[in-house]
Amino acid sequence: MKDPKIKNFSLELETIEQFENFKKQKVTIQNCEGEAFITKSKREFKLSFDGVFKYHSDKKINVNIEGKEFVFKSIDFKEPINDAFSGIAGQHTFDIDSVYKGCFEKESLFRMFFFDNSKQNNIFHYKLETAKNDGVYTWAFECVRMSVNSNIYDITQYKNNDKSYFVIENLESTSLEEFNEDSYAIQKGIGFLIGYMPGGQNYIFSGENFIYQRLARKSLKSIFHPVTSDPYSKLHKEKNLADSYYGKLKVIPIEVISNFITQLRNNEDYAVAIIFLMEVTHLKSVVSMPGVFPVILESLANIIITKQSELEKLISNPKIFENIKTDLNKVIDSYTDELDENAEIKIRRRINELNKPINPNRLTNAEKLRAPFDQLKIKLSATDELAIEYRNDLLHGNILMNNNLIRTSKEIDDKMLYVSAKLYTLISKLILKNSGYSGYVINHAKFFDKDAKEEYFEII
Repeated sequence: MKDPKIKNFSLELETIEQFENFKKQKVTIQNCEGEAFITKSKREFKLSFDGVFKYHSDKKINVNIEGKEFVFKSIDFKEPINDAFSGIAGQHTFDIDSVYKGCFEKESLFRMFFFDNSKQNNIFHYKLETAKNDGVYTWAFECVRMSVNSNIYDITQYKNNDKSYFVIENLESTSLEEFNEDSYAIQKGIGFLIGYMPGGQNYIFSGENFIYQRLARKSLKSIFHPVTSDPYSKLHKEKNLADSYYGKLKVIPIEVISNFITQLRNNEDYAVAIIFLMEVTHLKSVVSMPGVFPVILESLANIIITKQSELEKLISNPKIFENIKTDLNKVIDSYTDELDENAEIKIRRRINELNKPINPNRLTNAEKLRAPFDQLKIKLSATDELAIEYRNDLLHGNILMNNNLIRTSKEIDDKMLYVSAKLYTLISKLILKNSGYSGYVINHAKFFDKDAKEEYFEII
């Protein structure tokens, strides 16, 4: 007998296996005379029908499979406009968008199953804090537990025979609508944190009843992820260097995971930015990534920046500022013979205005991009600043970052990959620090330019 506190998905997987193995399963359509079959091909269900098909305005048909009742839904079931062959017997093939068996309670415990195409075992390890076996909730070895607006959820990577699944489940009853919205936030949030977002299709179970859904967005696999606690996984050939990081790197804690996913759940702009990020890193386009990342960075800046109404002075102590002004003017004094009189006057005016209050509502675009880093106290290096400045290159049509130097195609690609990796690292720092994380993140840029005077892992 299996331990009741260990997760057991055997009943749901038995149903999924049955449906997935439909090759030409005979079905009976209510109030339709003719022969019908359902087939699963290339991750899509199709309904073949030979006879007079009765279209439905609600895009649903009632179906019997081996004595069990189901509802199929498809845009194809809605009667087409000006269909000259309506009411005439013929052969039809329909794409099935969703399948329903039974009815769900108003609030219930649900389990959402995705096919795992990541081709990675133990995908959470070295990246995320995994769930403890607390004896209260069911547990699995490869499981992450989090809260989304106080609702507790598990996401589990589950192996069954030669197949792998991701399973999202609520541990306390919610409505199906809330479960769906929370689960979508978990998909996106976990997808960013581990570099793989499940998608394509899913099954949602509550007891024996279930819904199958074909999703518009397929699974997304990123070439980046923000954190690892295993330096050897990145520094394969540099053991001594990896040794120096051992014990310093850590996984992302549950609290940070929960904060991040809750932010996505409650902010649609934030959620869209993460999807955008996942899609472009999935495409692995050398040209697209450095072009899109500044847009995402600007979106995050608008989301993260705390609105301020007060004018801010860079130097709050007036005595210190007076001393700085005096020192700077002394430097100008030593160059008066070499400076044009008008230039000298203008420079001294600028010195006097160095501590002019900053209006937070009138920041330049460059200042807006830097503002969230300042607010979160994330230090920007000179190379970070240069990567952020790439936004200006884009606005002026300098997509390939030409600087009047003759470069080969490989050199151009290498530069664009470096900038992409640098921008991704900056985005990761913002997202994680804004969610309460403190620790090391992967500096992906260093792995594209090992001669760069940077660290492989940077602390925030």
